[in-house]
Amino acid sequence: MQNNMLKIGLIFGGLSNEHEVSIISAQNIAANFDIKKYAPVLIFWNKNGDFFRVENFKEVKIPKKQNLVKIEDFKKYFDIAFPITHGKYGEDGVLQAILESQKIKYCGCRVLSSALCMDKAVFKQFVEGQKIKQVKFKIIIDNKLSKKELKEIKREFILPIFVKPANSGSSVGITKVKNLKNLYSAIKIAFQHDNKVIIEQGIEKPREIEIAILGNKNLIVSEPGELKPFNEFYDYNDKYKLNKTKVTIPAKLNKKQIKEIKEIAGRVYRICCCAGFARVDFLLKDNKIYLNEINTLPGFTQNSMYPLLMMNKGMSYKQLINRIIELAS
Repeated sequence: MQNNMLKIGLIFGGLSNEHEVSIISAQNIAANFDIKKYAPVLIFWNKNGDFFRVENFKEVKIPKKQNLVKIEDFKKYFDIAFPITHGKYGEDGVLQAILESQKIKYCGCRVLSSALCMDKAVFKQFVEGQKIKQVKFKIIIDNKLSKKELKEIKREFILPIFVKPANSGSSVGITKVKNLKNLYSAIKIAFQHDNKVIIEQGIEKPREIEIAILGNKNLIVSEPGELKPFNEFYDYNDKYKLNKTKVTIPAKLNKKQIKEIKEIAGRVYRICCCAGFARVDFLLKDNKIYLNEINTLPGFTQNSMYPLLMMNKGMSYKQLINRIIELAS
């Protein structure tokens, strides 16, 4: 290892319900690291909130106390941070703010865009103001669903509907409600993950389309890819356990659809002030395109769409990681 080589702190784990997914993402990135160009430094963030320098991924089970790393000492260990911490605290601007407080350059979106895109309720309200098409939604706060709100849901929404925590990733806490008798239990499940819940109009058998974006000012926008979940929707098991989701890259769409989806993806990436890299998700039904969400720290597991979409652009996994690091600010 050359002494003048930039040290890249690959931060993984975290406090969210996506802790294990983050570890898998980090393992894939580490396996494809350009060690001739950068020196990887593994920083494990355990569920108690402590950071540890680890030599390999086996050490995350019982990290050594002497390898505890204080936030104020981050600069001693790495020059640039590469967070791959999905979910709360790692993806919502909290970790990003910690890194900025220590004046450390890092990969990916800044504090504001991370927070905006992570909170689906705030994001949906923001997008609504930008006149970008999305499915109908309603926000419930503090585990309260009044009789009036229940009547409004019955009147304004058509089954099925989705109940989602506002701040959660990997489809954790999401329920597809086909009978209003199950609405309360679905809301209860969602509130286990956040204090804000979204009621969202379901679309029967939509096409799930995703776009990968790389860049700050000059953007590389991938061709659309399509997911066909094995389950009723692309839930946690479908993403990380069953491995039965069918992926089509590029998606079979007409030129007009491709152009519109890519334009919306680039536009929403810019208006949300995203930087570095992100994945933009859509639903497509009856030739209507609905923006779903932006994932500012998309997964890097073996089956994750973001690296697959970028590799379809002719970029190797190693080249992709290098470019993400080069975009750090």
